[in-house]
Amino acid sequence: MQTVSNVINLMHQAILPAVRQADVIVDATAGNGGDTLFLAQNMKASCQLYAFDIQPEAIARTKERTRDFAAQICYLQRSHEEIDRHVDRSIDVAMFNLGYLPGADHEAVTNHESTLKAVKCVLAKLRIQGICAIMVYPGHPEGRIEADYLAGFFQKLPARDYTVGCYRLWNHRPEAPYGFILERTR
Repeated sequence: MQTVSNVINLMHQAILPAVRQADVIVDATAGNGGDTLFLAQNMKASCQLYAFDIQPEAIARTKERTRDFAAQICYLQRSHEEIDRHVDRSIDVAMFNLGYLPGADHEAVTNHESTLKAVKCVLAKLRIQGICAIMVYPGHPEGRIEADYLAGFFQKLPARDYTVGCYRLWNHRPEAPYGFILERTR
């Protein structure tokens, strides 16, 4: 198994220490439930996990995949831009895995405008030393726009308040998925 080229696994490992200490976690894009399951398996028993997805199929798949942890998960068939309406506490960890639902209609994709609103919501609620991980998929037109918008936004965040990193595979095709990790420092 390759390690370095599996960007999502590297993102999981990067946020794992924060997940284990978290009281509130948000999976902003539940999808097929892979990230939700990873978060649920590694969070403490007292943690509350919120799983958002606008597609009914995604919520159903996530519920099925995470049924052993259902008591700790609030499943919300809502857009991630509604996080502030449904999460009334500070956020310790947030995760976005953008793009489209694997195995479903590839025309239904996350949108740069709603994603940027959701990221701003998360950052407003993120605790000091809170972590936000975001996977982007520039291999389709909206994914490229979304990745560029996020990169531009992250470059303007004040360094005294946030640290932003990017993990990208330099010797792979330019449209390969990559990830951002943000930490609120102040």
